Amino acid sequence: MNHTPQIKKAIQFAARKHHGQFRIADSADRPLPYVTHLFSVALLVAEDGTDDEIVIAALLHDTLEDTDTTREELAAAFGERVAALVEAVSETRKKDGQPLDWKSRKEDYLARLESASDAAVLIALADKIDNIESRIEGFEKQGGLFLGHWKQPNEAYLWFHGEAVRIAQKRLPGHPLTRRLQEARAKELEIFA
Repeated sequence: MNHTPQIKKAIQFAARKHHGQFRIADSADRPLPYVTHLFSVALLVAEDGTDDEIVIAALLHDTLEDTDTTREELAAAFGERVAALVEAVSETRKKDGQPLDWKSRKEDYLARLESASDAAVLIALADKIDNIESRIEGFEKQGGLFLGHWKQPNEAYLWFHGEAVRIAQKRLPGHPLTRRLQEARAKELEIFA
């Protein structure tokens, strides 16, 4: 990942916006700052040799979903393409003014991913890879206690990740991130199914 002024600005922006947020950790006594996930996703995307705007969008991919950041704020700070990419990989929390439940949010997200740009799909794949690999690491260290940290039943995550793999295979067959997602999914099924 290049350390350009814009990428540095995105790192700082993400760190400020996600300050005080923590990731479900692989250790119950040491939660990880949420930005560890953002860096992992950005590094996975950067390994593919993508351009800086895609890396920036990967760093910022959860700002619309998990912070008070607005799309307009992203566009002003990082440009329209970054804002559009972040929006494409963000869940819709409400439809017609009504809050969506977990499964409805995921179904809407998957439906939008089917026709999203390849760059947005890359960010989504990197996000799912890190999520699955982190769940596996957490389970390997904590066992069944780890699953108690998650809000949805294990089957719900298995369904969602399976759908992400299906879209990856359809949209970017043979891509290194598709292969890595398939490998993570296979291990996830071996452990959790």
